[in-house]
Amino acid sequence: MELSFWWMPLLWAFVIAGVLALAFVLTRRRMRRRPARAAVPVAHTERLTALPAYRRALTRYRALLALSVAAVVVALAAAVVLSARPVAVSAYQPELRNRDIVLCLDVSGSMVDYDAEIVDTFSDLVDEFDGERIGLVLFNASAATAFPLTSDYAFVEKQLSELGDKMRNADEDYSFANGTLLGNGSSLIGDGLGSCVMRFDDIGQERSRSIILATDNFVAGEQIVTLPEAGEFATENDVTVYGINPGDVASKSYIKDLADEFEKVVTDTGGAYYALDDPGAIPAIVGQIQSEQAADMTGATQIVKTDIPVWPIVAGLVGTAGLMFLGWRLKR
Repeated sequence: MELSFWWMPLLWAFVIAGVLALAFVLTRRRMRRRPARAAVPVAHTERLTALPAYRRALTRYRALLALSVAAVVVALAAAVVLSARPVAVSAYQPELRNRDIVLCLDVSGSMVDYDAEIVDTFSDLVDEFDGERIGLVLFNASAATAFPLTSDYAFVEKQLSELGDKMRNADEDYSFANGTLLGNGSSLIGDGLGSCVMRFDDIGQERSRSIILATDNFVAGEQIVTLPEAGEFATENDVTVYGINPGDVASKSYIKDLADEFEKVVTDTGGAYYALDDPGAIPAIVGQIQSEQAADMTGATQIVKTDIPVWPIVAGLVGTAGLMFLGWRLKR
């Protein structure tokens, strides 16, 4: 056990010493100023004090006084310890996994109607992971990192939640797309995937690297690299790509060739392809990513302090209750 505010007992000691010293001084002054009263002699008091009943009453009175002092000390000590905030200190090393996952989202005009739903899908995916590092990249004509690879899942969930809210109100706030309009055209899918591949760090380390790419593969501009070329770039860097296509529906058969190209590229990297409305997409992607070989690692040692106020509170209550009971007995 440790005291968070170790200086509190010292402060209490000074306060109590000061109060006692002040009480002593005031008592001495009062005694000096009080006029002396003539003592009234009483004969044969030794007969009274020698009585067994008197001795028992005196012994009981002294015992009650001693117990009252002890109760005050217990209650006061409990208050001092509680004010110093007792804590239990422990150290642990969090378990991490050497899997990195980059969420890669197309935010071009053709994806406006789907982006919020895809972000919700990303949130559901994140809920299934534990220990993996996750990052998010948004792209249109250029790519912008929404947040880098991190294992802070509370931060990831907060960012995804805020992004989803902005996308549902894109007519009022389109700031989430800042930095994605710097290329020649829009919806440059190959450039977007290539940029997501380059967001992985620690390239020299043996890590599992995956990209979850959400796009309809509808290109409207001049790309630096095509989607197949970006897929080859991913393979060269040992990155597996999983595709989610909101445009792969029967009502959009006119872009079937784009869906076929998308599917071929991701499967060539060792990944898999899914339509956005496929209910098996999330469990399948999570299962495949988690099945990839990845050793468990331990993160930096974390110091955890846990408040343990129970016993000071109990001691304080017992001391206070005892003092009240003893005071009642003394009064009798």
